[in-house]
Amino acid sequence: MLIRNLTTASTPRVLHRNGNPREWQARWEQIVAAFFAEVQEPCEACTELTILTWSNRPTQNLLERCLDRWGAPYVTLGRNLPEWRNDMKPFLIATALDRVASEYVLALDCDDILVVSCPLQIVAEFQSCGCDILFGTERNSSPDVPYLTEFERTIAESRYCYLNSGAWIGKTDALRRFFRDCLEEDNGDILAVHPTMTIFRDDQGPTRKTFQRHHPAARLDDHCRIFQSLFGVPLDGELLIAGRGLDAVDASPRRDRGGTLIADRV
Repeated sequence: MLIRNLTTASTPRVLHRNGNPREWQARWEQIVAAFFAEVQEPCEACTELTILTWSNRPTQNLLERCLDRWGAPYVTLGRNLPEWRNDMKPFLIATALDRVASEYVLALDCDDILVVSCPLQIVAEFQSCGCDILFGTERNSSPDVPYLTEFERTIAESRYCYLNSGAWIGKTDALRRFFRDCLEEDNGDILAVHPTMTIFRDDQGPTRKTFQRHHPAARLDDHCRIFQSLFGVPLDGELLIAGRGLDAVDASPRRDRGGTLIADRV
């Protein structure tokens, strides 16, 4: 499967249906079906990379199925927790990083992500970015706190300008420092703007605050070189998503109702 962002002229390696956008529901089901319909040979082992995800459910999730298809090992954090809250992620990640021996770590949400490239290619792309940590981005600022929003918008070079804490890659040593600092963040200023339980139990705010202090060693993937989010992205020809299996589930023209380009890979 191939993804091409026509506005950033990039070829993302990870597709993230963040925020569960309703307009992408039917198309997402087609894309997932197409991915698993393709004949996929296991990729070469990438010993310099550890892949982390998080879930407390006993059943296998989408990302785990996807990584199994690539033959890529991973570690799922929080599997035995009686309940799940996103604000647990920084602690789980920081604890796990202390046990990681590989040079790099890739971390991804479990339910709404497809890895469409071999992890070796993801590492190679990250190495060419010239930073220690690279965060996936999106078009929506969440939580929308003015100083967080303005900072990220100022440093980004595209509409994909806001950090998403559900997809990132980095050098292990830098990530250890980052998430140790993240555990010390005070969320009071964010809760003053958004006094809701959703924000209280979320990891986005603390992660974005820590990012400010670690930039520019930590950067945003604002050109979608690795991570492509879908929330706020129109079904209007911005993305080319190509895969052999798509014709089996979508016989519509290459620009159908919403205008999204879907074609066979040649």
